Order: sequence, then C-alpha cells, then structure tokens
Amino acid sequence: MKITFNGGAREIGGSCTVVETEDARVALDYGIKVDEGLSYNMPEDLDAVVVSHAHLDHSGNLLTIADKKIVVIGTRATREITSELLQDLIKIQKMKGNAVPYNFQDVCKLSELWLTRQSLALPGVEVSQYPAGHVLGANMVHLKTRDKTLLYTGDFCVHDTEILDGVDVDALPREPDVLIMESTYGGTSRPKREELVKSLFSKIRETMKRGGNILIPAFAFHRIQEMTRRIDLAMGAKLLPRYNAYYISGLAHRITQYYHDNKTLLSKQVNKQANPFNLQRVRRVRRIGQIKEPAIVICTSGFGHAGASRVLLSKWAGNEDNAVIINTGYLPPDSPLIMAKEGKIVDNGKSINVNADIEQIELSGHADQEELIDFVKTIKPKRTFLIHGNLDQAQALSEKISKYTDVEIPNKNESFEI
Repeated sequence: MKITFNGGAREIGGSCTVVETEDARVALDYGIKVDEGLSYNMPEDLDAVVVSHAHLDHSGNLLTIADKKIVVIGTRATREITSELLQDLIKIQKMKGNAVPYNFQDVCKLSELWLTRQSLALPGVEVSQYPAGHVLGANMVHLKTRDKTLLYTGDFCVHDTEILDGVDVDALPREPDVLIMESTYGGTSRPKREELVKSLFSKIRETMKRGGNILIPAFAFHRIQEMTRRIDLAMGAKLLPRYNAYYISGLAHRITQYYHDNKTLLSKQVNKQANPFNLQRVRRVRRIGQIKEPAIVICTSGFGHAGASRVLLSKWAGNEDNAVIINTGYLPPDSPLIMAKEGKIVDNGKSINVNADIEQIELSGHADQEELIDFVKTIKPKRTFLIHGNLDQAQALSEKISKYTDVEIPNKNESFEI
C-alpha cells in the first residue's frame, strides 16, 4: 500500500489523500482551500474518490473530475449538499471575476457518478463507512485490501451535539495497520459542550439587556441549522427572552431541506420530531433591510469574509452595546473576525474601531485533544498519520499519542510505503 498526502498535510484545507495498491487507486476526499478556489493539479488516474463529508475543504475539487469515469462514494446527504455547495462555489467564483469552466450541468454529471452505499467492493479493496458525527452525512472510511487495513477519520466529533450523535467508537474496526486522523484541535482542550452553550446564552442575555444587536457568523451547512434551532428552542423554553431573531442565507435555507429529507441520520431525539427545523421564533429574511433592530442575526459567511456577516460586522462593530459571537475555533489568517478581536477592521479602505463585545465560543463539531487521545487508545492503530491541522496542533497531539502508536506528520505531497 502506498499513501500520498496531496493536500491537508500540516494545514487545514484541500484535503486529499491517495491510497494506491496493486489493484486500485482511491482518493480519500478531494477538497479545496476555500480562499484559493479550484485546483487543477489534483491527482488523476483514480478508480474512486470517497468523500467523507460535504464541506468544500473535503469536496470542492470534485468538479474537476465530473467528465471522468471515476466512482464517487459518499452518503446521499453528502451528495445532495455537495451539489448545493458546488453550485454556490461556481456562483461566488464568477462574482469575483475568476474564470470557472464549470456550470450546473457539471454538477449534475458529478451526481451521476455518485454511489451512496455504505459499503462496496472495488478491485482488491473493500470500502466501508461509519458515521463520523461531524456534520449531516459525515462518515469515516475503512479500507481493507488483501493484507492491509486503513481507517480514515475525515473530520469527526466524539461527543453528542444537539442534533447529531457522536461517533460510536465501539462500532469501528480495531487495530488498523494505518490510521489517518484529523488534528484540527490536536493541542486544544475545550470545556464540555453544555458549559459552552451556557456561555453562549449568557453572552446573548447580556447584550439583550443593553438593547444591543448580536451578530453570529455561521456556515450555511450545519452551523446555521444547529444555531437557529438552538436559539429558537431556547426562546421557547424561556432560557432566552424573546427578541427579534433572524437568519440570512439562501444557501442555508436550501440545505435545511436535506435535514428534513435525511432525518434518520440525526440524533434519536431530533429524529422523533415531525419537523425539527421548522422554526417558530427565528425568522428567515432575504435582505439586511428586513431586519428590525435590536436583533440577533445568524448569517453567512462563517469566517466574516463576505455576505451579510461582513456587512453587519462593519455596521455594528463600532457600537459598544453590540456583540459579535464567533462560534468556530479555527479562523483563517485573513479573516475579518480575527481583526475584530484585535480591535480594528477595515471596510472599503476605511478603518473602523471595534467597540462591540467580541466573544469566541467554540461550538465545534471536531474532537479536541483529550477525545483524539482516547480515540487512538481505543482503536489501537499500528501507525498513525496526523493531517487536517496546523503543525503546532499536530505536533502537540503527536507528543501525546506517540506512546500508543507510531506517529507521522506528513508533508504535502509526501508518500509512504506501508
């Protein structure tokens, strides 16, 4: 078995790992670095691509194989949501003036290549998938060849969240020859999720008492569905006072339909409910002009680069009564949200002092360091490769797990013979 780390090595973004045997060549994910757009130097001559989940850093380069005879493997939810995200990617790239030789027909072609079975056999390779708990439809991938086994985690979450059950570690194969594991939070320990949600509600209540606006930038896939439902239910249960509450994202609105269609993939509690994402107190609006202040607004983009979150950040950042709640842990270096935390943002060349309350509360769908260590101790891999994490995070985790497994932190494009 030969493994080549084409992307996502010592970085977050562009995940793509190629596993090659005498019989087959399989890519595990085929993503982009979201701020860089499509890559045209991806590995070719593949028999299959297994997509762990729909986030573009794992799926965004699939358009480049739409005309090829390659099998694409992933859940039905991942196929449907990937199609939505790819159409949005094409639209955004064209709005930026970038040449994109793809259109809606290419997205349809890609869907036709897609197999949604949980397990199947390729030449000399058995592929099995297991729910990863990260976002709707996310899977871990297990490959079994003639004499080797490999477990690829993709992005995963061990603990239960409000709408998804965490990974069922007991259901996973043990003692693989190779574990390829994310290390996004390999050096980070977080409080329990219940404590983080309490902190979120406390920050919202503080701002409400001041009569301020609350901006919550969020991703259109999974984070908006989770956050809108969380706030809607909290107001219904009087954990939060009633307040003007909105979300802005046509893409998130379309994706939410797939949550209804794939309800069986959600937690048992949510799955019991007839319409778990029909909101009663959080209203969808199409334009910022429809917002009645003061308000809570949940909107894209999640990193604050563009969309309603970029506009509202500039509009609300100067007022000390307002708050911006960042609910992701990782932020790219050029994110306006990082600049906001440092006290100043730039809008159309104009510098704006940030007086609003900026709070980062990491309601992440990733495992943290303690969960990653426990995962390795339970799975007992012979050899582990750490990817999907900046080098400092991967190194911190490597030190912790080296007593349980041989550990490598591969470089981009580095290959290993197993």
